[in-house]
Amino acid sequence: MERLIIIGGGAAGMTAASWARRLKPNIDITVFESTKMVSHAPCGIPYFTEGLFDDENLFMTYTPEYFAEKRKINVKINSKVEEVDLRSRTITVRENQENKKYEFDYLLLSTGAKPKKLNAEGDRIFYVHHPADASYIRQKLWSFDRIAIIGGGILGIEMAEALRARGKKLVLIHRGKYLLNKMLDEDMGKIITDKVGSEIELKLNESLISVTERGRLIVTDKGKYEVDATVVGIGVEPNVDLVKDQLKIGETGAIWADNHMRTSFENVYAAGDSTESINIITKKPDWVPFAPVANKMGFVAGNNIGGKDVTFPGVIGTMITKFEEYVIAKTGITENEAKRHNIKTVSATVHHKTRARYYPGSKDIIVKLIAEANTMRIIGAQIIGEEEVLGRLNMMAAVIQKGFTAEELFFVETGYVPPVNRVWDAITLAARKLYTGISGE
Repeated sequence: MERLIIIGGGAAGMTAASWARRLKPNIDITVFESTKMVSHAPCGIPYFTEGLFDDENLFMTYTPEYFAEKRKINVKINSKVEEVDLRSRTITVRENQENKKYEFDYLLLSTGAKPKKLNAEGDRIFYVHHPADASYIRQKLWSFDRIAIIGGGILGIEMAEALRARGKKLVLIHRGKYLLNKMLDEDMGKIITDKVGSEIELKLNESLISVTERGRLIVTDKGKYEVDATVVGIGVEPNVDLVKDQLKIGETGAIWADNHMRTSFENVYAAGDSTESINIITKKPDWVPFAPVANKMGFVAGNNIGGKDVTFPGVIGTMITKFEEYVIAKTGITENEAKRHNIKTVSATVHHKTRARYYPGSKDIIVKLIAEANTMRIIGAQIIGEEEVLGRLNMMAAVIQKGFTAEELFFVETGYVPPVNRVWDAITLAARKLYTGISGE
């Protein structure tokens, strides 16, 4: 009997296990997960912290028992893989306070990402990363009054929203000159920066020097801040420690894999946040550690392990978050990213409304489209609005992935009904502005 071992029971690992089982009913599948949760959703941690739900089991799409009973997948939780030996095709796992060895025919590495750490320690320094720790973190943070957040990326502003809703006094420290600077260009990022800055104490262009007193004193190049606790959100990195000396590691620091999710070692696959891909726009290596990508990588890996030829097309970097009434989204590349790749661009920005003039409750929406200058192919979109953002984001993800030009996007037959749109959609107007160089409704 063939044996498939999967290291990591997150989105990619459990998706791969499920599809391998569908295609190979008799294969022996064992998943090793170092925490108590599988098929988990880390994106829910800020909303759990805010108190929007209390049952930590809701972090899991399916329980370990479900996978065992319904899909005949052996899930071993609280089992930490200590060593991987690809040549002997074995892994060593710490289970019940002892080490055990397991052999495999196929191996899937879905070890995910890990938070970047400060050069500091303390019981009041918190890394918001895995839902298995969410209850402990929430309990602790709820007991504090003044909290610092280090980092103005997606996690930083989501935790700021959550903790502000709990009545906490916050200071958000960010080394960039505007928030979400890896997601948005400055013109769009300034909108969110102004919004967040109107709600909480915001410190921009400040580089962290130290965090001391167990997380209660923060020193930057511009000031000192006394707080009760510190939440760190300075980014994540691929978790490749188990195999970095045995497999090809890509330019991004993640595990290199081909479009079948095969690594540089025979019958060893990789998927999810530990795995590098190719950016469809730039054709360069890229790393996009988000759940939709991880799930699809797992789907591809599971199918190929199961004997069905499926390829992964690459990534375009679709992201979405929110802060209070604003939903913030990006897909494709920004103007800043385009410059780094020596891609000449043109862009168009449209400020619009979400409903017909006479229909009550209309909200603001801002759309920025970016096109390659010589071809007018759409390569990026950024959207900020109070409603109907996700649908437009998903439309633009498809447009960018399939290489539409500004003209082709303009002529897309979009829907219209007064409660949710205007006759001229914001996307259509931005495409027309690119296509013709003329703005206005």
